Amino acid sequence: MGIREVIGGLVVLVCVQGALDAAPPAIPHLAEWEKFMLDNKAMVEEQPEHADREKMKEQKQESNLWYYDGIRIFHQIAQYTKDDSWLKVSAKCRGYFRDDYVIGCVEYSTPPWRNFTLGLYYDWTVLGDEKSKETAIKMARQGKYAQALHAKDIAEWTSKPDAVDHSRKIAYCIEAWHVARDLGAADFAGRDPYLDVAYFQLDTWNTYLTGWPAAEYPGEKTQKYQPFMFALTAEALIRVYERKDTAQGDKDKILKKIKDLAKLTYDKMYSDAEHGFMSNTANPNVFWGSIDLLIVPVYGWLWHETGDQYFLDAGDKIWTNWAVHGWPPYTGRKGTGKQFSQNYRWSFEYVKWRSVDPVTVKGSAPGK
Repeated sequence: MGIREVIGGLVVLVCVQGALDAAPPAIPHLAEWEKFMLDNKAMVEEQPEHADREKMKEQKQESNLWYYDGIRIFHQIAQYTKDDSWLKVSAKCRGYFRDDYVIGCVEYSTPPWRNFTLGLYYDWTVLGDEKSKETAIKMARQGKYAQALHAKDIAEWTSKPDAVDHSRKIAYCIEAWHVARDLGAADFAGRDPYLDVAYFQLDTWNTYLTGWPAAEYPGEKTQKYQPFMFALTAEALIRVYERKDTAQGDKDKILKKIKDLAKLTYDKMYSDAEHGFMSNTANPNVFWGSIDLLIVPVYGWLWHETGDQYFLDAGDKIWTNWAVHGWPPYTGRKGTGKQFSQNYRWSFEYVKWRSVDPVTVKGSAPGK
């Protein structure tokens, strides 16, 4: 499935006839998720109109809605609610991120943790915005971790375990590659070489987490393995999986590697008592339930692809704890735009996958 088809399917909320005998159960606390989604007035007001070059250099102003792709998020809200007035907020993020920052400040050489291109793709497909189309392609070519700029590094990144430190950078570049491909840029027509880097990162994390807490972390030791970083890699790979032009061999690897690591992550790092995932394995007593909707779509997708009750139960547990315990303390406050964007970056996908029958037959055993 291409990105255009993903966008078209974001708001599918009716159960369809599938392989199962009955429609999926209702998503718990869906109404709360919808309410919190619309309860963002203070965050919108807090979002600056223009990027401050010096503050951005110091990694400030990342607490606002533009971060984690605010352009995309408010396109999604507009589509979900069928209310185009939300596009005004998307436009505010666009002026800040695309015009002031990407073009005005860094001239398309975007730092890897700010490489947000899917919102620009929405601009093109929904609004016909040529400037966003051009910007997305240039970011895919000229961003600081772009594939074309790091061809010589791939052999090292697929052989040395500390490549896990590059996971978010690689994930965003994979997304940028396929956005540029769908925008018609001929130099992105082939297989993305960063897929192999992402596979190696997943395998390295799997080995580490299997042996944790006794295992030595192969990368930077301050935070070690972080579930939300795994989720960003999974998101990028799931988008590749859903494309019609992805080879079956890559699809098989993506499903197996994400499935195995998602189960390990939930089994070892999720706490119902603490209402969320552990923040990272270096701080096992700290839990970040407030951003768990950045992670939960992985479990919705795995349930949709496998029909495995384990992933349905895990996903609904994560979703419920977020709705009841994780997000309410943040609503109505200023300065929480980053957390808002983290949670609504792709939780629409959980709603989509969770609202229809899995593609497989009923009766898959949990954990397999």
